[in-house]
Amino acid sequence: MATSFYHALAQWFPLKHEHHWVLGAVINTRGSVYRKSGALMLLSDAGHQLGLLSGGCLEGDLLLQARKVIALEKSRRVTYDATDEGSLAWRLGIGCGGAAEILLHPCHGGNHFLALDQVFEHLRAQQACRYQLGVDQDAAVVAPCPKAFYQRQAGKIIDNHLVTLINPLPHLLILGSGIDMVPLCELALAMGWRVTLADQRLSHQRRDTFPTGVELLQASVTDLDAALLQHVDGIIVAHHNVVLDAAALRGLSGSGASYIGLLGPAQRKREVLAAAAMSEHQLPVPVAGPMGLALGGDLPESIALSVLAECHAVIHGSTAAALSEAYALDTAQDISGPRPNLGTFNAAG
Repeated sequence: MATSFYHALAQWFPLKHEHHWVLGAVINTRGSVYRKSGALMLLSDAGHQLGLLSGGCLEGDLLLQARKVIALEKSRRVTYDATDEGSLAWRLGIGCGGAAEILLHPCHGGNHFLALDQVFEHLRAQQACRYQLGVDQDAAVVAPCPKAFYQRQAGKIIDNHLVTLINPLPHLLILGSGIDMVPLCELALAMGWRVTLADQRLSHQRRDTFPTGVELLQASVTDLDAALLQHVDGIIVAHHNVVLDAAALRGLSGSGASYIGLLGPAQRKREVLAAAAMSEHQLPVPVAGPMGLALGGDLPESIALSVLAECHAVIHGSTAAALSEAYALDTAQDISGPRPNLGTFNAAG
């Protein structure tokens, strides 16, 4: 089940006139919480819970609060504080130990659905947007902006508005249709990513091995639309053929991807670059070859996890370090000394 806000909007959009809706937004947090300021979700009087504002601890009560908003036709703010023994969050047994303030606004035609249809249009076009939601007023404004996956959460209160960046789905392009790419496609789809696979040798029989949801193209890199190559976030080159992989790398010089992974060991990477008659510096980013993190395992499923984990870390600007080690280092620092930048890590309890 993908829980990105894009997927929430995709479910909400065809139903927006059929139910009464409430937009929930995290507007302030303290301590360790599952979602940070700027997280959004949609709730309805029919029981829809689209997206997440916690790890599942709060959503049941949020649905009750949303129904009050609908009944009274009035926005409300709710605070869940797991540090306060007298609070609802304490009684709910929330494990993160922090506090979160959540804003609930009615979302209907009268307030232009809080501009969520515009957000959806931007995201469908692989365009990030800056979403500005009134705190005391149920109104919103949307403007396009560059993607920035490295910002874990960009929500801030500015002039009594919640201002947050909403990124489109990460887009993974796989060049090659080997059977070992099937679990990679499945895992990327489970993560909620957009996945495109292109191979000039793609047969009808091979198409049936890939999961529904993957955009399959019988094409080489030179056949692909330039806009597609410019807007993908990660690329896997895996034709199991040095000549085809070399041709693929030559076609990626104008790509906007922040990650390029190449199948095979380091020696094969050198062979492919030599066959392409090009230097790695001619590509937009260094080529990961061998690609993936050292997780262990040699089956396609393990390799898929390893490769997608590295790709995810690069796209989101993370070090891929173990959180336990990162926070052990953080707590070992003297409070007056420098502290490591943990902004890209998930600090949820």
